Amino acid sequence: MKRGFLRAAGGLAAGLAGVVAMVIVVNLVLFGFAVSYLAGTEGGRVRVSEYAEALSQDEDGVWTMAAEKAETLHGRGCWAMLLDAGGGVVWSQDMPDSLPRAYSPAQVAAFSRWYLSDWPVKVWSVGDGLFVLAQPKGSEWKYQVEMPTEQVGFWPVWGAVMLAANAGLLLGAAAFITHRAARRRDAARSEWIAAISHDVRTPLSMVLGYAAALEEAPELSGEQRRQAGLIREKGEQLRGLIADLNLTNRLEYAMQPLKREWLSPAALVRETAANFLNEDPDGLHPLEVSISSAAEETRLLCDRQLLARMLENLIRNSVRHNPQGCAVRVSLTRRGRRLRLCVSDTGRSSLSASTGASASRTRAGTAWGCASCGTWRGRTAVARGLTTRPKAAAAA
Repeated sequence: MKRGFLRAAGGLAAGLAGVVAMVIVVNLVLFGFAVSYLAGTEGGRVRVSEYAEALSQDEDGVWTMAAEKAETLHGRGCWAMLLDAGGGVVWSQDMPDSLPRAYSPAQVAAFSRWYLSDWPVKVWSVGDGLFVLAQPKGSEWKYQVEMPTEQVGFWPVWGAVMLAANAGLLLGAAAFITHRAARRRDAARSEWIAAISHDVRTPLSMVLGYAAALEEAPELSGEQRRQAGLIREKGEQLRGLIADLNLTNRLEYAMQPLKREWLSPAALVRETAANFLNEDPDGLHPLEVSISSAAEETRLLCDRQLLARMLENLIRNSVRHNPQGCAVRVSLTRRGRRLRLCVSDTGRSSLSASTGASASRTRAGTAWGCASCGTWRGRTAVARGLTTRPKAAAAA
């Protein structure tokens, strides 16, 4: 159960990590689109260097701007001026009349970084002069950002740490919610199985009691007593299925404590086989037991009752599905740290029943690393926490 829970938790974590990675990638793509869009807006396309390079001075010292750039500047609602080394305006375009035509070094230093009478401005040096380009009021937000050099590399790392912490919180919250929901679902399932089993057990006991009474009633004909016997047998099968369902449910959710002890699986197989032969007086189901020498020297740490019940279920299933009789073979072998318990019969399989062909069926149990208790067909697990060790180690 722990292994299954860890696999489920790992799968959940991997899935959530994939979701988080996808969210990050999508956000980065959207951020890139946002940056691209902002770069393509009207304000983002104003490059002061382009307009400064469009200025030229003729032989008489008169400054002019290329007609195409001047028209573009006017169409965007911008104005511009060129200051000489003394701060005087030597050229301008669409400059408001309310602004002075000469500026001191202190004034130039102030508006070159911020605003000039609420106009956001950009500056560019042209020869000995200074080109000033002003954009419309309210079109650009300017703010000074200063940061020590040693802190520049800190913030990206801090951002990555915060992102990882948030992703971890998200994964943890999702895992907690999922685990809590799974526990509630499992608890509801266990309660439902227990309630159904309890509700079925009482009327089933009455059916079994009346069927047994009818089977032994002398006033009934032989065929009627045989039919009552069939009802009793099927009722006992149903009672066994209900018991197996409850046991499997308790084992799956760790509600059944395991009483593990060191035992000889070979001795347990022989004991179970002997009990079965005592219950088969007609000899319709001869039983053969084969145990390898390595399995003879093996001891197991397991729950004796669950292991014996598993083996009994496997053998009885061969009998139940072959009432006409069949040979049953139980083999116990060991290879390395694996102990294999195999139950096979020569009866008819469900597939060959319609074709009339005879087939051999095999039911196997592996005693190393199993997690539940016996079923009736296919691969069968033995008991949780089953391990193996040599008999000499057990004696030590």
